[in-house]
Amino acid sequence: MMFKAASLIALIWVAGCSSLPYQSLSGPIATVKSAAGLPGVTRNNQPYILAEQSKIYIGDIISTDERSTARLALVSGHTINIAPQTQWLVIDVTSNGIDYKSNSSLSRGALQVKGPGDRPHEFNIRTAIAELQTLAAHFWLGYHKGDNAGLTVAAMDGVPVTVRNRNGETILTAPLQTTTIAPGVAPQITVDWSEQKMQNTIDYYNDQR
Repeated sequence: MMFKAASLIALIWVAGCSSLPYQSLSGPIATVKSAAGLPGVTRNNQPYILAEQSKIYIGDIISTDERSTARLALVSGHTINIAPQTQWLVIDVTSNGIDYKSNSSLSRGALQVKGPGDRPHEFNIRTAIAELQTLAAHFWLGYHKGDNAGLTVAAMDGVPVTVRNRNGETILTAPLQTTTIAPGVAPQITVDWSEQKMQNTIDYYNDQR
């Protein structure tokens, strides 16, 4: 009887936690695990150079030039690899004590999110062309290198990745599924890539030249 009562209390506690409101994090939302070249952050309109163990906060704008990269460890345990010539703004990161949600904006360049993390993390990443939303632990997105005239999004695990804009929506549902989006056009139907093409693309964007 005591076991049943304890089990019921545990179930009620979990159910209660799952309905807790999300609140913005007041402390760091990420730590720089590695940095090459001179990646930087703009915080309160002041520029700083990022180095290993630097902290990242809500409102930070992380930037890399053609010769720099950065790898961040998020509070959820996921990592983000920031390619050269990238600019990424952390709009908000919230948590209900169980999982995380983040809103950010990619204005140029490319990002690769890698997991699994310690906690579930819902990513919402806006770009000038489309918005990405997913609970996936591993995915990649990047503007067309050189002109930012298009966007490519790739799923890298089996968790759905939704890509949408005002013209339509496409959902990636399998590893190595991709979609390409041009300005003013709906996301295109999915295209399957090989592992080699995916790696070649990541290497191309990470080329520090």
